[in-house]
Order: sequence, then structure tokens, then C-alpha cells
Amino acid sequence: MARVIRFDPRFQPSDLPWDRFPRFDEVGGQIDAQAGRAFDSAASLAASSELYARLEARLAPDDRPLLREFYEAICSHQEHYERAAYLVGLRAGCGKLEGLPPVLSDDRGGRLDDEPEPA
Repeated sequence: MARVIRFDPRFQPSDLPWDRFPRFDEVGGQIDAQAGRAFDSAASLAASSELYARLEARLAPDDRPLLREFYEAICSHQEHYERAAYLVGLRAGCGKLEGLPPVLSDDRGGRLDDEPEPA
């Protein structure tokens, strides 16, 4: 079902306490815990569910499948995006990110992050 990204143990830090990278659901659990500390995730989910129910109640019964299709499209995009972010994290963790320059530099030519790009 899911592709497994093999990693080269030579890129693994010597003090890493695990024999494998975390699985997607383990990382998801950590994300849920962090979100719970950052904001009231239960209240946010409840508000979203309540909004969906209000929208569904206003629609004619024939239009409700379209609302459900729209909701599924949004959720599907987010789930695919989260999985892609996880895979990039795994590649970064084993030193296998593709498409990066051979040497990464923090030199930004003296420009601050909040300054606009020169025209």
C-alpha cells in the first residue's frame, strides 16, 4: 500500500536511539499532540463539523452530495500533502533529498527575511 523508502544507515546519526524511522501514524500522533499544545484542536474540529452541518442543512437534498464531494477533495489534498511532507522528512533524515544544490548556504547577501525581493 505505501512505498517504503530504504535508508542508508551510514547517514544515521550515531546517537539516534532507534533502529528505524518513525512510521507515518507515529509521526501523525506527534503532530496531533503538538497541535493540541499549540491550539484547541478539539474545539477547532468541533467548529468545522458544526459549520459543515449548517451548510448541509441549508442545501437541498440533491445538492448535498456535491458538498460532500467538495469536502472530500479538500481533505484528500491535505492528506496527500501531509504524506508528501513526511516522505521529504524521511529523505532529509537519511541525507537523500533530491534537487538541492551540492552545498547549502545560509548566506542571503545581507538581506533580512522580511525585506522584499529586489525588483
